[in-house]
Amino acid sequence: MINKGRSQHRFKNNPIEKIFAEVWDKQNNSIRKGRGTLDYLLADKGNDPNGEVTKRDREVAATVIQWLGSPVGQWFLSEVEEEKKKLS
Repeated sequence: MINKGRSQHRFKNNPIEKIFAEVWDKQNNSIRKGRGTLDYLLADKGNDPNGEVTKRDREVAATVIQWLGSPVGQWFLSEVEEEKKKLS
């Protein structure tokens, strides 16, 4: 896993966290000429990533994505869904 977050030891007890981490890693592994979602998000020129992403950037992003699969992250997502419903 290139886009590795912290606390992967929790995967055994939190399989949803593992799914989030694996899908994020796949999204960022050689999708478009070696450029993934994070490369485009952090590019100085939006459609032309040029190696701006650091190892630390990858770790931070992967940790946040992994956290979304945790029980607290899932609660956060449900709160977002509730707020979205208010917009309708």
